[in-house]
Amino acid sequence: MSCIGTAGHVDHGKSTLVKALTGIDPDRLTEEKERGMTIDLGFAWLKLPGGQEVSIVDVPGHESFIKNMLAGVGGIDAALLVIAADEGIMPQTREHLAILDLLQVPRGVVVLTKADLVDEEWLELVREEVAEYLKPTILAGSPILPVSAYTGQGLPELLSTLDTLLETASARKNIARPRLPIDRVFSLTGFGTIVTGTLLDGVLKVGQEVEILPQGMKSRIRSLQTHKQQLDVTRPGSRVAINLANIARSDLTRGNVVALPGQLQPTLLFDARLRLLTEASRSLLHNTSVDVYTGSQEIPARVRLLDTDELQPGQSAWVQIRLSRPAVVACRDRFIVRIPSPSTTIGGGEIVDVTPRYHRRFQQPLLDTLVQLLQATPEELVLASLERHPKAKAAGVTKATHSLVGYTLEEIVKQSNLAHDVTQQILESLLSEGRACKVGVYWFAQTNWDALTDQALHLVQEFHQQYPLRSGISKEEWRARLGLQSKMAADVFSLFQEKSLLENVETRTGERGEGPALARTAGLIRIPGFRPHFTSTQQKLVEQLLQQYQVQPYTPPVRSEADAIAGVDVVNALLEQGELIKIGDGILFLHTAYETALSKLAAYMHEHGKMTVAEARDVLGTTRKYILPLLEHMDALRMTQRLGDERIPGTTPIGNPVA
Repeated sequence: MSCIGTAGHVDHGKSTLVKALTGIDPDRLTEEKERGMTIDLGFAWLKLPGGQEVSIVDVPGHESFIKNMLAGVGGIDAALLVIAADEGIMPQTREHLAILDLLQVPRGVVVLTKADLVDEEWLELVREEVAEYLKPTILAGSPILPVSAYTGQGLPELLSTLDTLLETASARKNIARPRLPIDRVFSLTGFGTIVTGTLLDGVLKVGQEVEILPQGMKSRIRSLQTHKQQLDVTRPGSRVAINLANIARSDLTRGNVVALPGQLQPTLLFDARLRLLTEASRSLLHNTSVDVYTGSQEIPARVRLLDTDELQPGQSAWVQIRLSRPAVVACRDRFIVRIPSPSTTIGGGEIVDVTPRYHRRFQQPLLDTLVQLLQATPEELVLASLERHPKAKAAGVTKATHSLVGYTLEEIVKQSNLAHDVTQQILESLLSEGRACKVGVYWFAQTNWDALTDQALHLVQEFHQQYPLRSGISKEEWRARLGLQSKMAADVFSLFQEKSLLENVETRTGERGEGPALARTAGLIRIPGFRPHFTSTQQKLVEQLLQQYQVQPYTPPVRSEADAIAGVDVVNALLEQGELIKIGDGILFLHTAYETALSKLAAYMHEHGKMTVAEARDVLGTTRKYILPLLEHMDALRMTQRLGDERIPGTTPIGNPVA
């Protein structure tokens, strides 16, 4: 389905022409009917001779309502540029044509209305003037047809021309990321809130959950209409009315966007190529305040010139637009720039990056990248999406790691603005050519993956060198220093583990909450084959310390004494390796003594069915200083259960008791 938009000077007969073509009066407001002038957007539709159904957006022609005009022409496939034959080209003809040119509306027809009021000679002069004026614009060579809405002159020829024009138009692409820029909000008794707009980039279905942006409000599609016909599914390019559930009319406004949850993110910044109109009344300086129009949105902004200090009329420049409030845009979207006072259209352009960083000016590598994004083939767009630098989200993430993250297929589709199936096909081709790789659900540029692999392994190797007594680096520290999200880090580590580049650290521990001397993954990773190693001096201290634990298995040195004998780092290493077991604050056992102690106490419980602190103390020949933490430790493990001054068997199996 296609959408046509009118354009032209006030009182040149746009609305009258639409009514003559469709039988629908697009002027819906009482004030419009009283004043005989279009103020806001109007809507109509018709079926062309070839059977194609098209929507028509009728726009106001008065300069005071140019903002309303801009809200309606963003999604059109073709333009009806209306020029009164008895007046010719007028100021708003020029501005509307400039807007169509800046938006690169791909096709159009010039309609010379009121043709019944002039003779053939005058009509031919106007036709020549218009054809000449169109030459430097997107509508150069467009058909120019004389029409009279009152006599019907030229209407059949106009319909036939539109039919031919739209037959050759390529279908609106469906990239599975629907968005509906809202151009009208109203409510109806018994239905609630209804929004209308031209659907872009995908399909919507009745019952779907949707998100209203930039607010982030959630709603559900109760019903869908196109041309007053109820539909279950709508197609890209359709004029659509959506009945939204559980959302108030007052919560919405023109410029909001309906999308599927999580598919689009508002932005305050975008990079673009900006062209200043040749007839612009002034040049554009760096950091000039402007109003930006894209889709149905109107947002005050500042223009940062990236490659010049002053943009002259007729010239183009790379810019970064800093918006005063969040906007919802996509790569390749067109936009219009107007200066707020006096309110005048001065230029417009094309968005090339919707998630940029804040740029320094006059940086040639950046400018080269922007040129590549503007001129890129689909394959280059996908590669650029894989290689782009995400914004830093976590403290401590270095610039070196920013470009090394991967992206899901959905994220690449969103960034490249290509169809879902096209993007998938390109990624598979890049994978087969060795220019991309896939890790879990994430895609990486091969160069980035190679660099990430080097950094990931280097981090662990560096940690081993810096802390030779530790078993490995924690997974969380490793993830954070690489700047990876948790899910991505898990997938990356799994692949490294599969290729035997990294491995989990298995340790024995008896800390509270764990089974006695159980092997477990301690949340640490290491290079395969690495083991903590002591220097010869440290090894002598280890032997000296462990000898004391062997001599006094149930009254061993406490933590402070162990630290004094061998040093904090050595004791930490022995704990991490499972040679020593911590059972309470400051109380450490040799792992063999720990296991024997549990077995002896288990044997006593097995024989007597219960046990007091004094009895446990006597079983091990220790003191209350040691036996109390050990019993509390067994309680925590649910090996025992305290009842008053006694312990009885708990819910955790004790294992094989030692006699």
